[in-house]
Amino acid sequence: MQASTVNKKRFAARGIRRRGSMLSMVALVGGIVLFTCVVGFAGYMLLAQQKRGQSDTDEVAINAAKMLNGDDRIGQMNNVVERCRELVYVSRVNKDLAEGLNTPLYQPLARQLLEESRANAALVEAERLNQINITTKTIQSYIQQHNVNTKTGSRLTLPWFQTNYPEVSDVYFGSIKGVQSNVENLQVIPTLRDYDLSQNYIQGGSNLYVGNINAKLPPPDSDLNFYLSSLPADVANSIAPVRLANPDVFDLGAVVIRGQKPTMERTVHLPGAIQLVQGMNVSGGENKASVRLSSTATADGGMPAPNANGVQSPNSSN
Repeated sequence: MQASTVNKKRFAARGIRRRGSMLSMVALVGGIVLFTCVVGFAGYMLLAQQKRGQSDTDEVAINAAKMLNGDDRIGQMNNVVERCRELVYVSRVNKDLAEGLNTPLYQPLARQLLEESRANAALVEAERLNQINITTKTIQSYIQQHNVNTKTGSRLTLPWFQTNYPEVSDVYFGSIKGVQSNVENLQVIPTLRDYDLSQNYIQGGSNLYVGNINAKLPPPDSDLNFYLSSLPADVANSIAPVRLANPDVFDLGAVVIRGQKPTMERTVHLPGAIQLVQGMNVSGGENKASVRLSSTATADGGMPAPNANGVQSPNSSN
């Protein structure tokens, strides 16, 4: 009788231990599942906030890119530079021809026209540099105002997770690799065209001048600068719109904002593309980090160049 009672107690104790072990196992598994859900939810929220921040960055980049070629600033400047270049070349040819004629009447006039064309080239270059300054200050002002208007503090706050509103920290000017200028060689000065081809200034297939070059003339006018900026040309009167671009095709020209502060750097050419970086602070407990959000956008293309009647028409090569 006593043995039977002892066995029952042993069996009962074993059952209690088994139930206790089972409850511990269930609690452990439940804790692991709960922890996994919390970590997964935090990761989801981080990705959601990063996606939202990337969308904000893309919007800022698009808005800034619209300002680069406002009113066809780059396209018009490219056309003026090339026409001024042709005028200097023709004036030099006419001056040399006048000296060969040994006619006192033509020689002073030819020299005067050459001097005026060279002076005009210097004026055009000065205005081109001025347009670079205007573009730079316009973008710097826009980004600074954007950061001022951006909300500060936490964008999402959870007991274990927090993100802040992103702010633009760096802005880069540049162009898109492989994009030519919007200027077409008019093929009205055969000797100049032959020279340009020999210097690889012209892309053979499209008959467009290569983008981001200094199309210097042969001596003695090689001291003058004729910078042509990269900008998509119109295609059958269709203008390339402002759009986002792959960062891998961005060709850096200058850093105009670094660490939210404007710089004094200037690009050599009028910028046809912009790349900006936003920083979004993320914290989890005592751990803090900054998520880097980058976006690249390109300006709209050039308008058709005006013809002899002052009316804009599509490039004949397109």
